[in-house]
Amino acid sequence: MNSTASLNILYIGTLDQSGNCYRRFQTLQAMGHTVHGLDTDPFIFGNIFTKFHFHLNIGPGIHRLNNAVWKAVQQHQPEIIWVDNKSYLQAALLKKIRRDHPSTKIISLLTDDPLGRKWRLYLNTAPCFDVHFVQRSINIQELKDRGAKRVEICYRSFDPSFHRPLLLSAEEHKKFDAEVGFVGTHESYREDWIVYLLDHGIKVWVTGNDWENAKNWEKIKPFYRGRSVYGEDYIKTINGMDIALHFLRHVNRDEQDSRTFEIPACGVFMLGETSELHLDLFDNGQEAVFVNTKEEMLEKVNYYLAHPEERKAIAAAGLERSIRSGYDHRSRLTRVIEKI
Repeated sequence: MNSTASLNILYIGTLDQSGNCYRRFQTLQAMGHTVHGLDTDPFIFGNIFTKFHFHLNIGPGIHRLNNAVWKAVQQHQPEIIWVDNKSYLQAALLKKIRRDHPSTKIISLLTDDPLGRKWRLYLNTAPCFDVHFVQRSINIQELKDRGAKRVEICYRSFDPSFHRPLLLSAEEHKKFDAEVGFVGTHESYREDWIVYLLDHGIKVWVTGNDWENAKNWEKIKPFYRGRSVYGEDYIKTINGMDIALHFLRHVNRDEQDSRTFEIPACGVFMLGETSELHLDLFDNGQEAVFVNTKEEMLEKVNYYLAHPEERKAIAAAGLERSIRSGYDHRSRLTRVIEKI
């Protein structure tokens, strides 16, 4: 399969325009491929069966989606069936595609952790895919143990047309400015680190879901800016930060995630949680700063607030590294197609 040739792709996933799945879909189109999108959301969400669809992968929406995929395969005759993240495809469908369209490659690009989240249907159909592209090295053997033929690594990435440095207006500065900020869903260990900074006089402005349920909500509440934001407000939220805190999501067994790349791509200083992969992706202390303890995070926050020129130089180097090393969607997806 020639990675430079135009390919005929059936792209299956959440095509909400605020999400990275949709941006990967757009990137493949911009690369010159013929990409037919099939949005899974209308089949899975917004009805009384949503929980059955999403958590148990059973119900009428699952059957309707699989029927729609088969019709799309018949109509478009794709060279690649590309499933972005969670697959709701049933074994019977995948085997029928394999039988009637033996030259079609069926691939999965995972951003979540199927073993940690126990995706029953996905795990049971692992042998039906030609290639699984995963974020976590631990998933490689786990999927092979489930019968997967090939499992490759493909890390997250950013969209340079969206994740970018911005010049905020005076009104936007009032709304989004934060010396120290965090964007992300509540988790107890994230709460512990943020409360530690608050207790030591650091104002941490928090944006994200479920923080109202924090055990230390009364401490966080004065610095809470609301639930998750999307689109330009998300980019402005990051751009408004002098220091963007970054915690991995442990329930997902993350070694990196989207914000690993989106924060530097915005030209913003990232002060993040250490992982071996983070240290491979960015030069610690030169292109981003990573810490292991709450005490170390407090020390680095105080230091870099007091040394703005050094902080800005690291942020600029992080942006340059992201571009130079090909952490953008197009570069990542080009390598995916080469591997397919």
